[in-house]
Amino acid sequence: MKKYWKILRNRYIISSIVVLLYILILHDTDIYTVIKRKNKVANLEAEIDRKKSEIELLKLNIASLEDARSLEKYAREQHYFKKDDEDVFIFSFE
Repeated sequence: MKKYWKILRNRYIISSIVVLLYILILHDTDIYTVIKRKNKVANLEAEIDRKKSEIELLKLNIASLEDARSLEKYAREQHYFKKDDEDVFIFSFE
């Protein structure tokens, strides 16, 4: 035990422990903050991938709406557009 106490009383060991504690716990980039930022980056990268796939899907939908008939079908089904001489009835089965 005296051997360990002698080692711990060394000023270089004490200063190294203090610096390590400061870096790991008290500094702005402590371990907790680094892990939290890493998780946030991973979540944002996953969201970027999800948004890219949604953009590709929207591009395909836009390309399919180039035809006048498909554009009219989309407008009628999704946005309930109608011609002037028509009546639209919306039924909800919930």
